[in-house]
Amino acid sequence: MTHLSSRRLIFWVAMLLAQTGAFIIFKDLADISQWLVQSSREFTMKVWYNRQLIAAVSAALLVVALWAWWLERRACPKPFLAVLVVFFALNFYSGMINPKWMFRAQQHAAKFVAVEEAPKYIEKSLQWARFGYDDYSSVNEVSVLVLETDDGAYAYSDYYLLQPHVVKANTVGGEEVIMTYCGLTNLGIAYSPMIGDQKLDLTVMTQLKNNLVLTDKNSGEAIQQIWGTMERSREKGKMREWPTIRMPFRAFKKLYPQGKVFINEIPSFTESPVLALWDRLVRHVMMYNGVGLQWNKPDQPAFPTIDYKDKRLPMKQLVYALNVGDDYVAYTKDFLVQQGGTLNVKIGNSPVVVDYDKEFDVVAAFYNPSGVPVSDVDIFGRTVDGDRLDRVNTLKSNLFWFILVEFYPQTDVNRA
Repeated sequence: MTHLSSRRLIFWVAMLLAQTGAFIIFKDLADISQWLVQSSREFTMKVWYNRQLIAAVSAALLVVALWAWWLERRACPKPFLAVLVVFFALNFYSGMINPKWMFRAQQHAAKFVAVEEAPKYIEKSLQWARFGYDDYSSVNEVSVLVLETDDGAYAYSDYYLLQPHVVKANTVGGEEVIMTYCGLTNLGIAYSPMIGDQKLDLTVMTQLKNNLVLTDKNSGEAIQQIWGTMERSREKGKMREWPTIRMPFRAFKKLYPQGKVFINEIPSFTESPVLALWDRLVRHVMMYNGVGLQWNKPDQPAFPTIDYKDKRLPMKQLVYALNVGDDYVAYTKDFLVQQGGTLNVKIGNSPVVVDYDKEFDVVAAFYNPSGVPVSDVDIFGRTVDGDRLDRVNTLKSNLFWFILVEFYPQTDVNRA
């Protein structure tokens, strides 16, 4: 009886501790858990930076529990033991392995096609409409993020960006640039994957406050997409941000006829049966429905991790945000239309022109170093006087207001 009691005690103590560790990994590193249980940012980051230790200890405790059970089978019925092992494996996999396999970042390799080839691929973006993710009436109206690179313009649709979250984007001014995208925020940002002299190799970690969190495989540092800074080393600075603009695909075709379009096709069952099945589950079931919640619930975030307090704009208002230094301003398209389409404004003591082009349905922003008010400017920054203005590199197009103001509560609204 003494041996039975001691082995049973060892089994249950080790098993409970192993399950606790695996559940913590799931709760804080598998974003789906945030629908039900929320941790503080500080706790989640502690788990992230200690994840390997937690994982190793939890796995070792599971081995101890199985060893104790092997010596004394009466410690736990075999069917219940199987349930416990499966529960541990699911939690462990969800937090430690799944994010990297689920998204498979494409920082170093991505596929692009010419504009004339793109419609048959872009057509798949129309599937978003079934989940309330924008109302695309045709391929021509599908929204794409556009980045002007050394090799011409690159366009990215939300549909293809959503699963990898991190995509190669050639070079700008000789610097490597990547496109990052968060479906929950509806935010694409082009960054140079460098902070200081440290090169970054980025992949997906989780989401916090309805915004993507990346991780650098070289250093293990967490990086919130909307900030672009290392969680534990913010004093090192942030990734360099490059100008992007949003436009319908019809506008991209006309403005950049030699442009290239990013595609990210799901493998066929003959190419890779496992990935074909898994990617369909991820993209068509999990991600469509998860991100669709952000669009279909006007007064609730997809993940209940933000307490919406700033009601200067409706919660799910889509805004165009830009900053110069620490001065942040958000604009709505309706306000820009009311102002006549072209607005001269000071942001961070810098003269800036914010322009809405009705023909192409594009909001753009340009620095205006002369300070002389601009009455007319095209999408490329060309004025009637023959000047060519540089784009504001911090313009973020069509992101949700409640997420922007959560990360930048100092944001001004519709500054005239």
